[in-house]
Amino acid sequence: MSFTAKVKKKLKNGTWYPFYNTFYEKIPVDKKEILIVSRSGLALESNILAILKELSSPEYQGFRKILAVQKDKKEQIKKKLERYGIKIDGFVHTSMPSYYHHLAKAGWLINDTTFPGRYIKKEGQTILNVWHGTPLKRMAQDNEEERYDAGNVMRNLLQSDYLVFPNLYMEEKMAGATNLTELYQGTILHEGYPRNCIFFHPEKGALLKEKLGYSGIQLSVYMPTFRGKTDAVEKDSYVALVKDYLRRMDQQLTDQQILLVKLHPLVQSQLDTDSYQHIRPFPTEYDTYEILNACDVLITDYSSVMYDFAVTGRRILLFAYDMEDYQGHRGMYEDISAYPFPILRTPEELTAELKKDSGHPDDDFLRKYATFEQANATRDICRHVLLEEKICQEAAMPGTKKKRVLLYAGSLQPNGITTAFYSLVRNLDPEKCDYYISYRSISLKEDPKRLQSVPEGYHFYPLATEMNLDVITAIAQLIYLRFGITAFGIGKRLDKAYRREWKKHFGCVSFDHVVHYDGYENYMIALLEKAPCTRTIWAHNDMEKWVAEKHNPSFYLLQKAYASYDHVVPVGEDVRASADHIGGHPEKVRVISNIMDYKRIQNLGQLPVSFDPETESTVPLSRLMEVLEGNDLKFINVGRFSSEKGHERLIRAFTRFWKEHPDTWLIIMGSRGDLYEHTCKLAESAASSSHIILIKYMSNPMPVVRSCDLFLLSSFYEGQVLVVPEADILGVPAAACDVNGARAFIQKYGGTLLPNSEDGLVQGMEMFLRGEIHTMNVDYEKRNQEILQKCEELFQE
Repeated sequence: MSFTAKVKKKLKNGTWYPFYNTFYEKIPVDKKEILIVSRSGLALESNILAILKELSSPEYQGFRKILAVQKDKKEQIKKKLERYGIKIDGFVHTSMPSYYHHLAKAGWLINDTTFPGRYIKKEGQTILNVWHGTPLKRMAQDNEEERYDAGNVMRNLLQSDYLVFPNLYMEEKMAGATNLTELYQGTILHEGYPRNCIFFHPEKGALLKEKLGYSGIQLSVYMPTFRGKTDAVEKDSYVALVKDYLRRMDQQLTDQQILLVKLHPLVQSQLDTDSYQHIRPFPTEYDTYEILNACDVLITDYSSVMYDFAVTGRRILLFAYDMEDYQGHRGMYEDISAYPFPILRTPEELTAELKKDSGHPDDDFLRKYATFEQANATRDICRHVLLEEKICQEAAMPGTKKKRVLLYAGSLQPNGITTAFYSLVRNLDPEKCDYYISYRSISLKEDPKRLQSVPEGYHFYPLATEMNLDVITAIAQLIYLRFGITAFGIGKRLDKAYRREWKKHFGCVSFDHVVHYDGYENYMIALLEKAPCTRTIWAHNDMEKWVAEKHNPSFYLLQKAYASYDHVVPVGEDVRASADHIGGHPEKVRVISNIMDYKRIQNLGQLPVSFDPETESTVPLSRLMEVLEGNDLKFINVGRFSSEKGHERLIRAFTRFWKEHPDTWLIIMGSRGDLYEHTCKLAESAASSSHIILIKYMSNPMPVVRSCDLFLLSSFYEGQVLVVPEADILGVPAAACDVNGARAFIQKYGGTLLPNSEDGLVQGMEMFLRGEIHTMNVDYEKRNQEILQKCEELFQE
């Protein structure tokens, strides 16, 4: 997407905020209005269609029924309503402000997927969610590819007053995938799916089969899961494969067999069934489940439709020609080969199996996957929820007796804070607290794999959307962040805005403790300040110096946060004074150093040196290896290419030393930062340029560090420096300029501090040459246990 397109999209997405914020604040909830959405407005089908049919009954005449649709689907949906004689009181287009008007107004909201990420549930609103299917494929936080972006699904389910689960298997999987088990405070309805009620009327299926002209023949339906992607090449390849399979099936079918085909619209639109003798398109003038009720055999693969169709007791065949590949890529909760349905790999095997009487669901399958299915499910659900007649079997989630701790991790960019965070979560015991790792989905969109370093046992709680920011609030926020002004209603407006944001993201759940571990980001600092529980914010740097130089986060916001949060945690004693000064409440400050995952560091150091695809370097890997394996003296520095890291003075100091000792090298490795190109130019202009190597980003820098002779920290300030103990763990001596963030650790463990200057760095190189700098004497296991105890005591407060 081009820059212009991104700007236009952002402006378009933001246009509803002023409307919606006003609607949310000003419009009262109307308990006579029901807002109904099917498949985000793309269609009218399945559970929602069944519910709308029920709501046409006289008992619900007192309600106004508003159906939200996508504009280009309105006529199609309107015809479906007319076909079934369903009357509603109005349409709203999901792309218009009127949709957000009704989201703020409706007393009842019924959905089978999710409401938009900017929606905020109001007091007095009741939400019924009839999710669109029993999951076989791993979903939400159970799926590594989805978990970074599962926030809106989780949020919608957690804020629902009623969730319908037609079987205990679905309840177990969805509850685990979306944090329902521990956090859901609403009501579970153990009730059948509305769309499946029709399966208890086989006579209606027989009549429809006759009407369609298929009496006396075997009527099958093929409903596969779509495996193509938006990539045109892959989609075309998948379409070609499907066409070939259908051609081969058609050749094997008899005149007493008809196969209806219902494919993904991207595929169906490219399929001309006129060329087939025994294959027909799925009739679009009827609801999917009406047609299914008329069929004798369901052919599918990994679709949840198999669990629905099993209610009929009729045959199910699984045409899973790519089962191993699909399961490995997508992940499934169960092994379908254990199901009582034949698994076929070729069109020829499938058509041969159609001639048998195989694939009927057995009693065990029905007990597990159709536990609560029954003929009156739709009626009972609607009466139970809307008319408050307690007909359905209710259940509640067990919750948890452990403390619920939200850990905001930041963007998880490859930097020191992320390293420290991963070291922490690898050592915490998830049995002592329920930990929910939170992050903004947008910050992980480019690289969701960053979450793969989180060990088992943790929950995830992504934040799906950015701020619902109207123009006036945006101006007020800008004035406050820049000048600290809260008069003229600015403070009150921002307070209201961030309380609204808290309600949007977390209003449906309760935590015992929220931890802003990252410690940066204006939005998150202000958001988590509104948490109605214990609040802690980490300080990974000398924030006085950082804010003075970077102006981000806002000093005024940070000052307010350090004063209002319950705890401020600097990561070293020598940066404690900064936290004291900013917040003015030294009694809230509690120093907790960073855990060093020393065993992992040692293991990483033993791996071969390798560049990543995105690694940039002033020398090729082969030349780097020659230097590392050579006998020349090698100094190394690891830190982002940013001004506070002091790389400029390090290059100057090295050049002075190199003139006297030309058999020496300087290697500077940085994960991120804006000054890489600038630093390259500095190195190129230095007399020692032929002996300076700059590397931007290596996911594993440890083998390089391990191959060097001395680690030199040239920073002007730090938080609690990690790279010095990392070098020490790898057996590499380290010396650091005498600055906050390095001083306390090095003094405590007998390391080498240098004058905070270019001369001091030269002095360090000369000291090492004389054999005066050695590794430190640190018991990292004991140190980690002491830090871990402090963290766990804090989180359980």
